[in-house]
Amino acid sequence: MANTTPITTTPTILRNPTAMSFSAVQNGVPPAAQTLTISNGGTGTATWTTSSNSTWLTLNGTSSVAGSNLGSITIAANPSGLAVGSRSGIITIVGAGVANSPQTVTVTFDITAAPTPTIGLSATSLSLTATQGGSNPAAKTISISNSGSGTLNWTATENTSWLSLSPASGTGAGTLSISVATAGLTAGTHTGTITVSAGGATNTPLAVPVTLTVSTAPSPSIGLNPTSLSFSAVQGAGNPTAITVNVTNSGGSTLTWSVADNAAWLTLSPASGTMTTETDPVTASINTAGLATGTYNASITISGTGATNTPQTVPVVLTITAPSTSSAALTWNASSESDLAGYKVYRATASGAYGVALTTIPAGTVTYQASGLVSGTTYFFTVTAYDSAGNESPHSNEVSKSIF
Repeated sequence: MANTTPITTTPTILRNPTAMSFSAVQNGVPPAAQTLTISNGGTGTATWTTSSNSTWLTLNGTSSVAGSNLGSITIAANPSGLAVGSRSGIITIVGAGVANSPQTVTVTFDITAAPTPTIGLSATSLSLTATQGGSNPAAKTISISNSGSGTLNWTATENTSWLSLSPASGTGAGTLSISVATAGLTAGTHTGTITVSAGGATNTPLAVPVTLTVSTAPSPSIGLNPTSLSFSAVQGAGNPTAITVNVTNSGGSTLTWSVADNAAWLTLSPASGTMTTETDPVTASINTAGLATGTYNASITISGTGATNTPQTVPVVLTITAPSTSSAALTWNASSESDLAGYKVYRATASGAYGVALTTIPAGTVTYQASGLVSGTTYFFTVTAYDSAGNESPHSNEVSKSIF
């Protein structure tokens, strides 16, 4: 009988790696899983079971996994609910009949605090001014920044209707525009608050007090240029050139004005107006018809609703002088008619516009001195002959003379 020796098998557990480490942000995303490889470094079959001693540490998604010889296990660490700090867990590998059972793998898990944003503002208070009934003040801005870490998701709100914000929210750095609507606000000091909030920020919320001072609108004040008017004209000649009086508002708010005069020969246009800062021209015109020579005085009165210096007056002086006169010597050829009775002289200030004869000249006289001619006027003359029966010849050729 042959001599036989029994074959001895000795399985041995090998693990790779022999230690693991994970890190994550508190309550953040779990770190990437790692792989634990188990193999048999001896002979025979190594039947093994692995298990975790910590709830945050899982093997293929469970607390234990069984296998034999070569195997790969997914090791995962879950940070949910864990406090900031470092902790350790143990993966234990136990094999039946395995020479080096049990084996362990130490797993460390570091939890760091989540990044904490902090609200940063370029201004901690705002002050604005406006005039009652006037335009709105210019918009102001506040720069928003994150002076901490992580992501800053912010919102901005106001607690009064005369404040408006844009935009109302943002992420990270941004610029907040603050506008004020003064319509309907009384004179005085008005206060409001802008609140900037951000979830998870160390200093949320932050309040920015806003002060709006509305002052009473200054009263309008009448300004005039020129402050007096002087006209001159020649009696019976044309009217003098019109003069413009500029009405201005040298105060504040709106000026509603009107003008009036106290002379029939003086006309103003326009008679009224409304202005804020512009200039309104008023034209003063003179009509000399029917006026005798001499000096005439009148006044223009300008009134303004609510103006501090109403009314204002502009004195007006009109001087009418007598026309300067001159003469013209007329000469014509004698008529050869046997029954000639005389001549008729005609004068007009427009060519061909003759009416009744200026004068009659007896036969035998062929000259006439036309006097009383007004300076600045052009005169036109013709001569006709008439007989003893009253018959009149056609007009002679027309002559003219301008008096300067």
